[in-house]
Amino acid sequence: MGMARLPSSTYLIQQIGGQVILFEDGTEAEVVRFDPADADAAARAQKVISESALSAEDKAFAHFWSGYFYAHASR
Repeated sequence: MGMARLPSSTYLIQQIGGQVILFEDGTEAEVVRFDPADADAAARAQKVISESALSAEDKAFAHFWSGYFYAHASR
């Protein structure tokens, strides 16, 4: 299990079991959830992040952490 807070401190990205979840801290509203071991699911999550209302800086960090979780799940 791993977790990272995005720069705005509004969002967290966390791996819980076989799922990675990007969500708003406090409200728990999900931006995206995906299986990091599934390349197609990870790619779809990247698209959702790109099209989300997150700031450019939060998007960059969300993309980075999504890739991190994917890389570790697909070893």
